[in-house]
Amino acid sequence: MNKYILADMITERLTREIGMVEKPLPEELKRLETDLPSGRVRTEPALYQAEKLKKIVISKRSQGENLAGTLVMLISEDEYDFPFTLADVTFDFAGKGKMFVAFQFRPLVKDDESTRKYVEPLRKWFEAINEIPSEPVTPPKEPGEFLKKNVTPIRYIRIVQEDYIDEVLNFAQQFFDIVVDIYRKAEPVKDVRRRKEMDTFRSEWNEHILSDDPSGQSLVEAYGQKTAALFFDYLVYL
Repeated sequence: MNKYILADMITERLTREIGMVEKPLPEELKRLETDLPSGRVRTEPALYQAEKLKKIVISKRSQGENLAGTLVMLISEDEYDFPFTLADVTFDFAGKGKMFVAFQFRPLVKDDESTRKYVEPLRKWFEAINEIPSEPVTPPKEPGEFLKKNVTPIRYIRIVQEDYIDEVLNFAQQFFDIVVDIYRKAEPVKDVRRRKEMDTFRSEWNEHILSDDPSGQSLVEAYGQKTAALFFDYLVYL
């Protein structure tokens, strides 16, 4: 099985469908490696951009002999309210033939307009993927207060048996079918009030996400504050 199948699938698709092109990364971010008791951890991010999107991150990750997968994130240009998008499929979770599967579609503004434009199109998809037999995820650390107060309405984070790989990849394709359709319809936000709310959320996200997200905390522990901050600056901040 190709442990980076999501990376291959999404790289080809976004290049073909939205004209994604690669952006440069500092040399120190192209390959991050560290040793943990559970094995050697390696992260190889690639950074891209496209019209309306200032950051498209497709990151390959592995740990030890078997654990490997892909993290995808889409971050819009400042004048768009296109939601922060995340997809993650990681295989052999905990060495038990399982997958870590995560999808998020996080509107930048909490209001009826965001619900209509960004939440409702994914309702049926979200209900359907929840029918796959799965287990809850216990995060290695408790999320911070900012994330607890800003839980996205489209947020699927589960452990799934690898037997369901075809179903998971099919849901990943469906997810990006909907996301790309929303992306194509996105227009610059002209409303001053809404733009202010977008800017406020981006500012708060960038202030808190490194310390609030368990993955950010783990990154600091593995590589140090300086490298973690550089990683978030190039790849995660909105």
